[in-house]
Amino acid sequence: MPIANLIARGEGTWNSVNRGWAGDTPGGIKSVTGRNFSDMSVEEVIWLQRGSIYAVGRYQLIPTTLRAAVRWAGLSWDDKFTNDTQNKLFCSLLEHKRPSVGRYLRGEGSLSSALVGLAKEWASVEYRNGRGYYDGIGGNRAHVTRHEAIIALNAGRAL
Repeated sequence: MPIANLIARGEGTWNSVNRGWAGDTPGGIKSVTGRNFSDMSVEEVIWLQRGSIYAVGRYQLIPTTLRAAVRWAGLSWDDKFTNDTQNKLFCSLLEHKRPSVGRYLRGEGSLSSALVGLAKEWASVEYRNGRGYYDGIGGNRAHVTRHEAIIALNAGRAL
């Protein structure tokens, strides 16, 4: 999905984590636990978020968002936190937490609402005038331009 790849470019890899500040754990989850996410259950990841890590994975899911996305995606706490699981969580966010994005990808709704939804969910996406919605909070700043987001949204909409 074009939008997933664009978001990941600004947020992280399958094994990325932070402890509350963007870029504060360059070695990812393996530097914290000695394991990759694909070797952990969703429950293990959620427990880690209660102490040593904050945002997790390719889409940098924060604790409250991860728990809700697991429910929306119909996943079990026993499921492994694999690439496929992370993609399912991403899609559930687009449908349930940021429905303006999901609607736009289905050929409904407005582009401007979808862009705002992306910027409010992912700190790496430009909100206005080259700045992200969360710029300056926890080391966040926009890495993905509105123009890039428009291209990815329109490519995803065509699928």
